[in-house]
Amino acid sequence: MKIVARYTNAFDAHIAQGLLESEGILSEVTNESSIFPGFGEIRGYDIRLVVNDEDYEEAKRILDLNQ
Repeated sequence: MKIVARYTNAFDAHIAQGLLESEGILSEVTNESSIFPGFGEIRGYDIRLVVNDEDYEEAKRILDLNQ
């Protein structure tokens, strides 16, 4: 698995995940605090969007086009 993007809030990470999945790329949001939602924003935690190694380049292209 490779980190394709990093976020400070889970909402943005999940939007990007949905975008990738709409293009057929499976991804996972990691390092997200489910016990205290929003806590990562305050602390600046690094929420990660990861994809399979073979999907990395295409996922990066898709996310770059949509920024």
